[in-house]
Amino acid sequence: MGGRARSCGAVILLAIFCSCRGVTLESIHWSCSNAKFTPGQGLVLYPQIGDKMDIVCPRADPSSGRTEEFYKVYLVTKSQMESCGVDKTDTPLLNCDKPDQDVKFTFKFQEFSPNLWGLEFLKGRDYYITSTSTGSMRGLDNTRGGVCRTKSMKLVLRVGQSKQHVFILAFMDKVVHTNIHKRKDPDLCSRTNKWQQLLCSERLYE
Repeated sequence: MGGRARSCGAVILLAIFCSCRGVTLESIHWSCSNAKFTPGQGLVLYPQIGDKMDIVCPRADPSSGRTEEFYKVYLVTKSQMESCGVDKTDTPLLNCDKPDQDVKFTFKFQEFSPNLWGLEFLKGRDYYITSTSTGSMRGLDNTRGGVCRTKSMKLVLRVGQSKQHVFILAFMDKVVHTNIHKRKDPDLCSRTNKWQQLLCSERLYE
């Protein structure tokens, strides 16, 4: 009996260890030359709890033709990213104003931070990163438009999610939203499956 209990305890500890163990994701180079920023969309990533990732400032390299770039990078709301605007009182995550030095910001995707000022991320939630600087030293403090609009330099972090999960939610959202407006039936939610019920609660009264 004691041996079985110990083995069960070991399995539970192993499961906890595996679920907390993260990976170091590929660094994101915050530069207008980064082709991963898709025009009109930016870049969407799916980090898991426990992962780490760096956002790296661009470094000038005259020998390779890399010119100086200057950015302030912010953690923003969805509406701020969509409008490409930040407030002057917002504090940047990363200040890329030293193109001759290696500068980066490291994300550790954790739900609880031991650091009072550390970032905390909730599984299943989206987070938005962008810059409204223009890329030049003169436009470093720009708060509207900038490379967010001209170069689609914006990053969406879908923490603890997967592409398949996001696709299913988007598909079910479209189905439920269409059916509700077509049938004008408030009781539809009570007859749908659990995915539709979840989305119904958010969409029924839009």
